[in-house]
Amino acid sequence: MPYSSSEFKTIYLRCFPPCMRMATGLLHSEDEARDTVQESFLKLWETDMDVINPDAFLIRSVRNACINRINSASTRERIRMQLPVGPIIEETDIERRDEEVREAVDRLLTGRERQVVDKIYSEGLSYKEAAESLDVSVATINKNIVAALKKLRIHFKTRKP
Repeated sequence: MPYSSSEFKTIYLRCFPPCMRMATGLLHSEDEARDTVQESFLKLWETDMDVINPDAFLIRSVRNACINRINSASTRERIRMQLPVGPIIEETDIERRDEEVREAVDRLLTGRERQVVDKIYSEGLSYKEAAESLDVSVATINKNIVAALKKLRIHFKTRKP
């Protein structure tokens, strides 16, 4: 251990706040950030090497540890970490919104537009795959998607909540 307790305390008091700000900004969780920062300080305390610039070491260590946490998280958790915490959408709200979209698609779109929207968005086909499936050109698929999305956009922008 190259640091005395008093030296380490001075480094801790100086570096903890900026490390926490950075970690919280990257992880969007104060608990995760605190764990990550503490692990980095522990790494500095336990190192046998003489660290010339402990401030830079800690900042780099915290940043790398945050990136490793983000990369090792599941996709859903990774998205949660990347996005600021907002209001939680209830399952019933999602179901209601899905139903509103289905009704608008059925009511506003032509038969061909509905087919194309279904192939692209429900079945997850590419434009080329949808074109082959419907025996039309990719340009026709594109034209129908553009028209369908325009109708839906106008509908949802102009409707009363």
